[in-house]
Amino acid sequence: MHRPAIRRPNNGRRTTTLAILALFLSAQFQREHVAQPLASASAVAPPMMAARMRTKAVGATAGATIEMAAASSAATVAESCTSGLVSPPDADASTARDGGATSSSQHSSNPIIQLFNYVKTSCANFKDGLFQMNGDHRRCNDIRARQRAFAQSNGTLRPRGIRGIQTGGITYEEYDFLRKGLVDRNKLFAVVMVSVCLPNYFVYYLWSFPDMMPSPFLNGKDEREVSRERCHAVISAMLDMERGARVAPWSAKLNPFGRRATERAMERLGEWITLGCTSLEELGATGSAGGRKMLKKLKPQLYTTDPPTKQQRLLAGNIIPKQIMKGLTKAIAADPLNKGSSPFGIGVVKHIESVTLADEFLVDQEIDVVSISPTLLSEACSARLIGGPRWTVEERREALASWLEETEAKPRELTKDGGAHYNGNLARAALMCYNAVDGTRDSRSDSSLLRTMYQGQQNEPIILN
Repeated sequence: MHRPAIRRPNNGRRTTTLAILALFLSAQFQREHVAQPLASASAVAPPMMAARMRTKAVGATAGATIEMAAASSAATVAESCTSGLVSPPDADASTARDGGATSSSQHSSNPIIQLFNYVKTSCANFKDGLFQMNGDHRRCNDIRARQRAFAQSNGTLRPRGIRGIQTGGITYEEYDFLRKGLVDRNKLFAVVMVSVCLPNYFVYYLWSFPDMMPSPFLNGKDEREVSRERCHAVISAMLDMERGARVAPWSAKLNPFGRRATERAMERLGEWITLGCTSLEELGATGSAGGRKMLKKLKPQLYTTDPPTKQQRLLAGNIIPKQIMKGLTKAIAADPLNKGSSPFGIGVVKHIESVTLADEFLVDQEIDVVSISPTLLSEACSARLIGGPRWTVEERREALASWLEETEAKPRELTKDGGAHYNGNLARAALMCYNAVDGTRDSRSDSSLLRTMYQGQQNEPIILN
């Protein structure tokens, strides 16, 4: 007699679902702008093992099952908190939400209570993030409706997509809100597609690209941490350039016929180093004045009689050395909330295109930088690698006004007759590199050790601040 096959539950899908749920309830979804470590796949593994143990213990008694789950949960929380992969729940946040809960239960050393408070806080933050995205979407619809009315009053139509945001009739604060809303929706779509199409790899995507989440679920960084990471990116790029100009790459040994090409590449990199040293040693090459001097030296490359080629616009090939592009990428990615619209990593050209659209809006609508709020002003400067910790509002306004003048207003004046063509991507990339170096040399940057290394030999006062 044929016996029907018994369908066993798919433990793989169950554990994948539990892993995704555990990672969604992790510190990644903390709305407060406090930097917390992201839960890795190793921190999610113990709950998966506990789920399998509970599945195998179907025939056991209820008391034994509860004891096994409690023991596994206690071991999971203790191991995660000890290793630092998962941060313990915020007691103050739990106090605000629980209301009538006693302080002894919130500060209890019982891992079950800690896990319960942590999950409760994470669920509340996740819910608040969803409601915030819904409210932001409604406000975006209202702003777009006013833009459509403004376009119709001028006899035009508002385009769809990113070009539609460039339509006037709104303030810079509303423009920035529209751009962030569009980026958040694109990121949400990417998260949904990855979680549906590649559920087994979603945990690793979120682990590798924590910035793929929308802004309500992202943790902001302190400006000192951003300054420190950018200083380290500048120093790393300089060391890579110096090594590349003197040491041939290991891949050159694989091609015995490319020796001459490798030598030419090293010579070009040496010329870049000489140009950089000359610019850094020039008197008065600091602040906005130094940026104007640098763009003046690059004027033959920025303004040409022929239109820039695709390679020149994409900054590919030998336009900018790869060591500089790598360092610039690290400097941009140091601020996750102002790194452009890419959900997976960051590209220099994509970020420059995003900054270009904002520059065009500010110049087209004739918006005075004085009218921009200090918060938005700081974000705009951070996106252009301008400034650092303890910069005043006046300094940021002067730097942003100089940026708009040199990269957008002046090029329009020089190319309005059609006799010259302007490579805006190259100009903005060069100015971003200068801003990153100038921020590293600033006495208010967070990495004071980098600045004071040679001051003792130059008989200059050491400023540590």
